[in-house]
Parts: sequence; structure tokens; C-alpha cells
Amino acid sequence: MGEFWQDNAIYGLASFLAGVFNYLYHVVLAHVLGPAQYGELATLLNVTWLWLLPAPVVTLVYTRVGRPPKAQRRWHAVALWGGGLMLWGLVWAVGEPLFHLFRIPAGLFLLFTLEVIPSLALAANQGILQRARSFVWVGVIIVLNNGFRVLAAAGAAWVGLRLPGLGVLEGVAAGAAWLLSAWAVRELDHPGESSRTTTVLGTAVVGTITALWSLGDGLLAKHALTPHAAGLYNGLATLGHAVQFVAGSLGVVMMTNILAHPEARRRLFLTTLALYAAVAACFQAAWGYAGASLVRLILGGRFLAIVPVLLYYGWGMVALGLLNLLLLYAVAVKRWEGLVPAGVGMGCWVWGLWHAPRLGDFVFWTTAVSVGTLLATVAVMAIWPWARQLGRRAAVPQP
Repeated sequence: MGEFWQDNAIYGLASFLAGVFNYLYHVVLAHVLGPAQYGELATLLNVTWLWLLPAPVVTLVYTRVGRPPKAQRRWHAVALWGGGLMLWGLVWAVGEPLFHLFRIPAGLFLLFTLEVIPSLALAANQGILQRARSFVWVGVIIVLNNGFRVLAAAGAAWVGLRLPGLGVLEGVAAGAAWLLSAWAVRELDHPGESSRTTTVLGTAVVGTITALWSLGDGLLAKHALTPHAAGLYNGLATLGHAVQFVAGSLGVVMMTNILAHPEARRRLFLTTLALYAAVAACFQAAWGYAGASLVRLILGGRFLAIVPVLLYYGWGMVALGLLNLLLLYAVAVKRWEGLVPAGVGMGCWVWGLWHAPRLGDFVFWTTAVSVGTLLATVAVMAIWPWARQLGRRAAVPQP
């Protein structure tokens, strides 16, 4: 367990610093732009993340299977860079409907999606480093990347370029992060593992589900709500999704340690749950007792309208964090039955938000569906081993 605590300390510190930089990024821009323009920025970031959706999936897959054999590395590099270029090319091919749907200027969308080009190669390198449990390098990369984004936000706002300049600098930050990750991976001596197709596909589905849960509401808010309400909701999501961010970092450490020490999987899982419960309690206490002060400090006084729903929304984020941990545990031990309720829950959530006309409806649907999906996933994963064993007994011919 010593390695587990060390990995959590290193990755936890890096995640905390990255989270601080991410908050500073939103603090600078929320104060400069205000709710309406901040909602436009959040939509640009969320739509860009829609294009970046394969990146966390690639990271999770490479974290699960590790570094490819030397003979296959050139092919992997070509596929990753080619995939990044193809994704950016899709902006030109199918971006026009999105420009109108979310009322985004085409030029801004093209600038903000520049970071898509190196995204898959960067994601693969990060996954390889995580599989090798080289969390020092992972931490350095994510901290520097987020730190550069804060400088980009401040610089773009300072010189008056605002969103166009910010989009270009976001792409530069992604390229610099890839260079650093490529240098770190080059000297790494950690073999991967031979994995079945079901493992790769199951891991990819988990990565897709967790990524969509983390960005879908902010994106749909721009479609369904007024610009002002969408900006308010994205400010709320900026605060609430920090709980998911913590769950993700804890889950990655848990998963890689389980892969290294499968005999200790139960203890590692329960310990991670205890850590997450303590962190989630701190977040909820902060939202409940100092919500107005934190909103004013982080987002500005124009976002105080979200204070009454912050604690309620926080419970939905706590549930999503637990769901993330459960799915990452499933990846580590190759148990895929929980993907069905998690996927169905995500579909219900998207449908509900698509038809939600008000800010309060968005908060209700996100919280209610998150909690319901978590309970359904826990139930299925708890019952499945017993049901499978019962089925095997029934299939054995009786003497």
C-alpha cells in the first residue's frame, strides 16, 4: 500500500495544482467576460471537447494496456497523428450545423479546435506514463499545460484579443504539452501487455461514457437555455465538476495499482472510496456553508444566482464521481456489466437536458439522473456475479 499512497500524493498534488490553474483560468475569464460571453466561451470549450472526446478514451485505453511493442510504435504514431488531423478536418466538413445550432462564429470554432491536432498523441503518451505509474511526469505535464492556459487567458484578455487569441494559445499549449510528453515517454522502459479486443473495447466505452458525463450538460445548456442562463449553468458546472476531477485522479491511481497488485484490488478499491468520501464531504461542506463567498471569489458577483442550487447540484456531482470510480474499477478487473446501466442513464440524461427549458430543470435532471444511474450501476454490478453463478449451477446436469 506504500506505493498506492505515494502515487496518490504525487498525482493528487499535481491534480490539485492543475485544478487551481483551471480555476484561475475560469476566474480570469468569468470576471472579464460576464455571464453571456462566458457562456459563449464555455460553449466553445465544450464543443472543442466534443472534438477532443477521443482523447480521454485514448488515455484510458493506453493506461489499461500500456506501451505498444517497439515494432508497432511507428504505426501507432501515424494512426494517432493522422486521427488528430482527421478530427480537425471534420470541423470543416460537418462544423456548419454546429455553428448555427450553438450560435458560434465559424472562425472562433476553427481556432479553438487547433488543439485537436496533437490531442490523440498527447493522450496516448499520458496513458503510457500512467500505466507505468510515472506520476511525476504525468503531474508535470498536466500542471504545465494548465498553467500555460492561465497565462493564455490573462494575455488574451490583457491585449484585447479575447477569444480569438485565446483559441490560438490553447493550441500552442497542447503542442508544448505533447513535446514534453514525447520526451518523457522516449526514455521510458515499461512494457505493455497483450490485451483481448473485449478489454480494449470495454475500456474505450468506459472512457466515452465518463467523458460525455463531464461535458454534455455544459454543451446542451447553450442549445436549450438563453445565453445568460447558459452562462450561469456553465459557471455552476465549473464548480461542480471539480468533484469529478478529483474522482478521476483517485480512480486512475487506484486502477494502475490494481493492475500492478491484483491481489489487493478489494483493499485498494475500498481505500479509494474512503478517500473520495472525505474529499466529497469537504466540497459539499464548502458549498453549503460558504457557497456565496466561493461563487463571488471564483466566478464573480454576477453568478450569485446559482448559489441556491449549488449544494443540490453538488450531490449529483458526488454521484457522478462515485460512478467514475466504479467504472474505473470495472476496467481494472474486466467487469463490463455496469456499462449497460451507465450508458442507459447517460442517454436518459441527454434526452432530459435536450428538453429542459430552464436552468432549474437542468440542475434537477443532472442531479436526479446521476444519482439514479449510480444506484442502478451498483445494483447490477452487485447482483451480476451471483446471477452468473446461479446460471452456471442451473446449467449443470443434475444426477
